[in-house]
Amino acid sequence: MNPEELTRRLAAVRGVMFDIDGCLILSDGPSGLGGSVLPGAREAIDLVRNSGRNLAVFTNGSGQAPHQIADSLRGLGLDIRDHEVLTPAVVAAETMQALYQQQPLLVFGGIGMHHDFQKRGLNVVDLDRALAGEPTNAVAVVIGWDTDFGRDKLQVAAEAVLAGAEIYCTSDAPSFASGHRLNVGVSGFIAAGLSHVTRCPYRVLGKPSAEAMEILVQRLGVSAEQVLIIGDDLILECSMARASGALGILVTTGTNSAADAEFAPADRKPDVVVDSMTEFVELLSLVSEPSVPRAV
Repeated sequence: MNPEELTRRLAAVRGVMFDIDGCLILSDGPSGLGGSVLPGAREAIDLVRNSGRNLAVFTNGSGQAPHQIADSLRGLGLDIRDHEVLTPAVVAAETMQALYQQQPLLVFGGIGMHHDFQKRGLNVVDLDRALAGEPTNAVAVVIGWDTDFGRDKLQVAAEAVLAGAEIYCTSDAPSFASGHRLNVGVSGFIAAGLSHVTRCPYRVLGKPSAEAMEILVQRLGVSAEQVLIIGDDLILECSMARASGALGILVTTGTNSAADAEFAPADRKPDVVVDSMTEFVELLSLVSEPSVPRAV
């Protein structure tokens, strides 16, 4: 993208999505838990907010509820409101509501998963009764961050799938950006195992899915072409931007490097690569402030 085109696209941005791990925060826990703020992250949030643009932070972790993540980020000095946090569990709950209404759903995960299903009053199967042998009659099995998932849960999930339930996974990212040690993913590991046992495919609902982008656009209250997506992962953030027509920026403080971006396939290439959030702030500061978007 030449400088003139980049300036035009930046000036048209009305909503910004920030990834968390490897973009705003670096830690060895999910969703920035117990981490440290990366240089320029506070300034980037403030710049977007003060310019009148809408913003969202979107993690692919489902271990915590949105309000818990927002509270953790505020504790680190990032000005994030509860409603500005998106997780794959949010996407999953909204998608299940749209597809299945009040039909029974078998959901695996902790409070980060169940919070949004309960908030929407969805028909979540009682797992204890299912583990005791009661038929679930589930139309969908939704896999989130469940570190207690073992053989008994696999048995219940597999029986539901073989009886006709569809498999959905919040995220199948193998790992997340971390500070000192490998920060492994859990949901994809479970979904892949369930798929192996049942020979049925699963669908990912978190980044970079079309469902995730649709809900992001709704939250920001702008069109996809007016969205800027910044993150550290070519697959999760950059491909999401590329597929939807949003402006995609890779920051090299997490999973992927500038060299990775150079050799990435076309459907994962970022429009811009920056080495820090400080550099992102300098880039966005070059364009004039937009008009205030409509309230969402």
